[in-house]
Amino acid sequence: MKTNLFRLMAIMLGMSILVSACKKDEEPGVPATMLELTINDDNTEATIVFTEGVYKMNNKTGNLDKTSFLVTITGGSATLSDFEVTHTAGAASAVINLTLSGIVNGQEVLKVTPNTTASIYNAAGVAVEATQNKTVTMRETGIIGRWYSSGANVAPILLSLGIDSIYADFKVDGSYLVESFSGGSKTTLTGNFQQTKSTNGNIWDITVNQNQPSSLVSKGIFEVTSGASVTMRYEIAQTDPEIPGVTPPTAAAGFGSTSGGAFGTLNIQTYIRM
Repeated sequence: MKTNLFRLMAIMLGMSILVSACKKDEEPGVPATMLELTINDDNTEATIVFTEGVYKMNNKTGNLDKTSFLVTITGGSATLSDFEVTHTAGAASAVINLTLSGIVNGQEVLKVTPNTTASIYNAAGVAVEATQNKTVTMRETGIIGRWYSSGANVAPILLSLGIDSIYADFKVDGSYLVESFSGGSKTTLTGNFQQTKSTNGNIWDITVNQNQPSSLVSKGIFEVTSGASVTMRYEIAQTDPEIPGVTPPTAAAGFGSTSGGAFGTLNIQTYIRM
């Protein structure tokens, strides 16, 4: 009798262990989650970071791509035209390259979520939940970017000096490169700049500290507007070494205020964002 009881207990215990093991095997793994979303200073690249390495497929293969994410922008004035994704299978972060339309005014919110319930997986083959998301507020960039001016867009005062086109690159790190062309001959200007949004509409103040080909300081104003293309009005005057009779334009006085308005529109230049 006791022998039969022990056998029954052993069978029951074995079944309990078997059921417990089956339940454990059937328990789903823990999915990766979105940890952080950051964006660079000129709003061209966003980086999404996960808690672990991720894949496009549930068999630990595939780089995340455009179909892996839903990317949106809400608020502000800039809109998302397109995006591309750079990722290596198994990496815990992906770079989202953004193509924007319009001008970022600092009120735009970028949001990134998985595109579907089956578009991003961890090494265990568990999909990132579609409810996962991260947001980041985009930065107002002002003059940062690459610009081009040619023909009638060049300030008349520069046209009179033979300059027919200008390329300008105002960089995120506060440095700039300007190349002006006159009949095929190029002059390169380099230095650094500081920009500040004024309280006068969308006009910004700018100070340019040139170090090549000569050392000088210029101050002025600019305004970026959006239409068929993003354009910028730019007016600036040298302040150090001082030029007798020349004073820089101000945001309060507006465009055409170089030397108190003495130059009219002669010193105003129009750039188009490249």
